[in-house]
Amino acid sequence: PETVRGYLYGRTELLQMQDLPPCQAACPLGQKVRDYIGLIRQGRTKEAILLIRRDNPLPGICGYVCSRPCEEACLRGSWDEPVAIRELKRFAAHYEMEHRSEILQVLKGWKAPERGKRVLVVGAGPSGLACTYELLMRGFGVTVLDALKEPGGMLRACIPSFRLPREIIDHDVGILLELGMEFRGSVRVGNGITLEELREGADALVVAIGTWHDLRLGIPGEGAEGYLGCLEFLKGVNLGGRRDLRGRVLVIGGGNAALDAARTALRLGPEEVVILYRRRLQDMPAQREEVEVALREGVRIVPQVMPKRVVVEGGRVKGLELLRVELGEPDPTGRPRPIPLEGSEFVEPADWVICAIGQGPEPGPLGEIRCDDHGRVLNQEGIFAAGDLVTGPSTIVEAMASGRRTANQVAEFLEG
Repeated sequence: PETVRGYLYGRTELLQMQDLPPCQAACPLGQKVRDYIGLIRQGRTKEAILLIRRDNPLPGICGYVCSRPCEEACLRGSWDEPVAIRELKRFAAHYEMEHRSEILQVLKGWKAPERGKRVLVVGAGPSGLACTYELLMRGFGVTVLDALKEPGGMLRACIPSFRLPREIIDHDVGILLELGMEFRGSVRVGNGITLEELREGADALVVAIGTWHDLRLGIPGEGAEGYLGCLEFLKGVNLGGRRDLRGRVLVIGGGNAALDAARTALRLGPEEVVILYRRRLQDMPAQREEVEVALREGVRIVPQVMPKRVVVEGGRVKGLELLRVELGEPDPTGRPRPIPLEGSEFVEPADWVICAIGQGPEPGPLGEIRCDDHGRVLNQEGIFAAGDLVTGPSTIVEAMASGRRTANQVAEFLEG
């Protein structure tokens, strides 16, 4: 992951050396932000969305849930506040939705002639979809397999609909289907199949399965009823139809996923939702806007605490024993290192505990493949990886950028 992040940052420095605007340099997709904002300002919204489409296959989705590295780099922010780039992209994406057939006709005109070669992509999340778009536009046929019934991956399964409306996902995915993506849902690739067997019948294979395995703390009691992983919980709500969550809910973690879990839980009728975080509020990796919204909605955040064990009675969660934390010298992330204070134990009562400390690849051969920084699977000709398998858990726009880079490698292989 560090190598790949270095690759991304190195790319940004290269863009800056080419005298590109900071917003464009900061975007993993290298989008021409200044240019499309200028077009919107002139009322030329059709041209703006088509310019966005040159580099971004999921403009509607990014208009709602992109992590906005462009806005962090925006020079305007040093005076008052950055330009609302994500909101402007959302505006352009809604124009596309209202003029779907017109935009689609242009996109179809951009496609290269059919090359007679087909790529199999396993995984229909951001990286798999971005890879698919790039390959389709270059004239390759693409078949996408996914364990979920519909395309979208974590976008559909784990991001709450109050943050990302499902009609936005449906529109962006629908454009891909219109451009020629063949999708086969409810297909779970088993552990007994090899990469070579998967590739049979295709000219190249891309594995873009993401990181769906909830990480655990390794403390006593994590197997109790009422103790849930973050992705497990969000999938249960978004796909499984969970409609209530009675009692008191504790969420462990400080990232965007923890905020999504807490805000989702809040909508299921609990007595209270509390986020437990081991550093200070200002150290939380979640976007500041998401933290502020959660607090306004009624989520309570308890900083500088660390779980010690799950309190279990009769096989079910009854609380969480915590240690208070003092902060030491900065760790490799630049944030202060949390140091548990001996003898500071106390118990927070709970009916549910949601652990949102991160995720990793699913156990099994596909989650353990090894590749270089460009997505080429080592010692496997014609087999590639994209997204979190290459970069480690990343943002949506970083996953999309990884998918596009992998598509370039696939095209180079097939054209060679």
